Amino acid sequence: MKTRLIIVLCFAFGVIASVEAQEPDTLMKLVLEQNRELKVAREAYQVAILEAGTGNTPPDPAVEFAYLFGKPSEIGHRIDFGITQQLDFPTTYIHRSKLKKIRNSRAELEYLLTRQEVLLEARQLWIEQIHLNQLQNLLSERVSRARTIRAHVKHMLEAGEVGLLEFNQAHLLVASLEGEFEEVVSHLENNRMAMLEITGGSNIEIHDTLLPLPVEIIPDSVVEAYRLGPYAQLHHQSLQLKEEEKNLAVSNHLPKLSAGYFSETVTNVAFRGFRLGVTVPLWENANTVNKAKSEVAHAEAEVDRYTYQQEKEIRQQLNKLETLQLRVHKLEEALGSANSMALLASAMENGEISLSEYFYTSDFYFRNQQQLLRYKKELLIQEAELLKVYL
Repeated sequence: MKTRLIIVLCFAFGVIASVEAQEPDTLMKLVLEQNRELKVAREAYQVAILEAGTGNTPPDPAVEFAYLFGKPSEIGHRIDFGITQQLDFPTTYIHRSKLKKIRNSRAELEYLLTRQEVLLEARQLWIEQIHLNQLQNLLSERVSRARTIRAHVKHMLEAGEVGLLEFNQAHLLVASLEGEFEEVVSHLENNRMAMLEITGGSNIEIHDTLLPLPVEIIPDSVVEAYRLGPYAQLHHQSLQLKEEEKNLAVSNHLPKLSAGYFSETVTNVAFRGFRLGVTVPLWENANTVNKAKSEVAHAEAEVDRYTYQQEKEIRQQLNKLETLQLRVHKLEEALGSANSMALLASAMENGEISLSEYFYTSDFYFRNQQQLLRYKKELLIQEAELLKVYL
């Protein structure tokens, strides 16, 4: 477990390189140490380990003692004493031991899956935080520029160069952008509260405004990683569990053995010796083996269904990732060749374009800037979802 944790941290802060270079190490550290869900999962893992180890030993021996009064008294009294130990068929203990190992392994896998989901959520919250920081900066700049334009239009209105309609347009633009800015501030607070929860109540401030570069993903490698990942292992172990439960059911249907010591004493006569017994398997657990075989067949079908479904979903996520990469590239290229907001404002102030043209063009440019930020965020969140198998 400790070795795997080291691998996780190395991957989180080293292998992803540029992706994690700007991520505060304290975030993942706090999550691993203080997240409440992980604490519960760790305790559940320990409980599952202890539970898997119960019921694997023979039943307790039975001790019997009897003191019988003779009548008439001349015949003396009788004393009986016996110790009996019942044992299942020997192969039963072999299969129980194998079941214990499988259940221990499943408990560890379930904990690892919980940790994967928690770490993934933490990374997504970090990406969302940076995205909101970017959006806040973008809107802050946009609001400031809109207020400057409104002040300029007001002077033009007072000079009689424009009408009230143009001023109302400028005022409406400021009000709309201020509303969007307040909405982003609200989202930032919500995201901060979510991060506070996932870190177990430890506050962490993230002021980064640069999203990390995407990681180069090799599709076949990711698909193979999921084939060997915890979810796949859990399904395969479900099949192994059912197979061992079937073998255990067969062993339980075999004769049970009992052995013990017995003594009987009457007056001055004593009898001492051993007792052996064996059960005759007729009715008890008659249908258990057939039920276990049916469960094995069901588990085999479930593994086949899951394997197909998982690969299909991974391929779909990879296609979505590729589509997002293409969208980001095209929009970056288009925005790079478009006029900047400063040039638009200068053209409007110099009378090269009308106010209506400025409002339409600047808003179109701004909306595309927002769209680009959203695409980049979605790209990294999709990437994080795909790479969670390595955590």
